[in-house]
Amino acid sequence: MKNLVKLTAFGTILFPLVVAGSIATTAQAQPEPGGISAPHVTLNVQRSSGICPQQIGLWWFVLPYEGGAEHTVVADTREFADETKLVSSNNKQFVEFVSPLRSNYASCVGRTSRQEYTFYNVEFKNKKAYFRVDLRKIDAPARLITYKSVVASRPYVRWAIAD
Repeated sequence: MKNLVKLTAFGTILFPLVVAGSIATTAQAQPEPGGISAPHVTLNVQRSSGICPQQIGLWWFVLPYEGGAEHTVVADTREFADETKLVSSNNKQFVEFVSPLRSNYASCVGRTSRQEYTFYNVEFKNKKAYFRVDLRKIDAPARLITYKSVVASRPYVRWAIAD
């Protein structure tokens, strides 16, 4: 009887955790084929000429801490380009990547426009796309790019901001 009480108490604790985990897993967005979920932030492209993508997706994650936050952003350039290179950087405030455009978008001339995210910018010109993270456009006493790279042929930037 004593073992049955322990087993019942254990089940009472474990069962809600299993159910909650199952519900949380089911409620999450289903990933695209290949295991990557869709970007959750989009920047619309204002086309000047040529054939352009309608928007650029960003995966943008924020880890807040007291007095600031660490941000990680990955631009989904794979719709219009197969490769990306880091071309320019001011280690503290600015970074730029370039991606040669695929032939179907090579004629694109335009740029992204999203008022609330002016520090993220993509410009299309000369058969290339330029993705920039420019922290100089953020009004904060402390801002710093802490890591930049190309991951899975996409621009990857981690930056921090503090009061």
